[in-house]
Amino acid sequence: MTFELGVNYWPRRSAMYMWREFDLAEVRDDMAQIAELGFDVVRVFALTQDFLPQPMTVAPDMVARLEEVALEAIDSGLRVVPTLITINMSGRFWWPEWMLDTQGMPADLFSDPMILRSQALLVETCARALSGVGAIRAFDLANEIDDAQRPQSRDAGWLWAALLANTVRRAAPGTPIQIGAHLPSLTTANNMRIDDLAAVTDEDVMHAYPLYSKAARSFLDPDLVPFCCALTAGLSGSGRPTLMQEFGLCTAPPGAAGQTITDDFLGTPRSQYLASEDEAAAYYDAVLEGLVRTGAAGAYAWCYGDYDARLFDRPPFATAVRERTFGLVRSDGSEKPAAGVFRKFRKRRDAGTLPLTTSVGNVLDVTADEYYRAPARNFERLYAGWLSRDRA
Repeated sequence: MTFELGVNYWPRRSAMYMWREFDLAEVRDDMAQIAELGFDVVRVFALTQDFLPQPMTVAPDMVARLEEVALEAIDSGLRVVPTLITINMSGRFWWPEWMLDTQGMPADLFSDPMILRSQALLVETCARALSGVGAIRAFDLANEIDDAQRPQSRDAGWLWAALLANTVRRAAPGTPIQIGAHLPSLTTANNMRIDDLAAVTDEDVMHAYPLYSKAARSFLDPDLVPFCCALTAGLSGSGRPTLMQEFGLCTAPPGAAGQTITDDFLGTPRSQYLASEDEAAAYYDAVLEGLVRTGAAGAYAWCYGDYDARLFDRPPFATAVRERTFGLVRSDGSEKPAAGVFRKFRKRRDAGTLPLTTSVGNVLDVTADEYYRAPARNFERLYAGWLSRDRA
């Protein structure tokens, strides 16, 4: 199995506003740079607010733009993972207005019949349009959806996933299905259990950041991400290697030392760390080595580029400072040291000189049901055991 290298993408100059402020020339240039850095895959996001402007109404111009983005990626030699339901993104919830009541509260994504039908129509329309494009690596049903809204029950979460997965399979048979799960599916009872998601998808994926984990030893803990991949594999029970679909860190200005800031995290003040660019490169290097050794399927960096300062008075960047500088390249397109880490890693991979996978076995020592009775405690316990084994 070839270790897959991917990157998550929003344009540097338009970020989450890309679909309504569409610049195909910018996308074309970005895709060429992403390919030159050594990536195999680019993950892109259909922002639900733009793609589903009314109930049971998918915006045809947005779908056409998604096709254009996919074609530009393919022309650069990249494969594409489109994320089809994107409400939770970069420190903000991008709800379509029609899903909100007069007090701004959303309807239930997982049980409201009209909301469910509309989501199904959106994923079907996008999957059908892209099925003829070619080089679609997989369809990702949603991005960390439980942060935007938690299913009211485990069954509701499974039914939502099964509905959307089967809808995509009918529209684009044979293309793998993923769901962008993240740390809360390992550490909380969020009704989006890894084993339930694994039962309806074709691949297991995880998003993990020491920035957002109480169990991490530091903001730069390089072991957390490989551990989360191994634990996801254990909980899924599928026998499949896990893809680390998102990992990364935000950086301080070029030449500046790392610094801790107090940042807004979904409306709550939280300490976050802006790493020096050299610290970020060292972190990426260590995590990639760890993922290879523990048998992960691949790694997708978060994310391609820092954002233009002209976006900083717009959501989410006006309040979520960390989101401005997660890129492998700076806002002007110049490379950070971390970009070189991926380029060198690709050359080593293609030359067959990556480290051998170390047999990690199943890090899970209880059943999935037992694990989810106390997920936070079990996560911390198993991570401590993982670190002790590494030290031994």
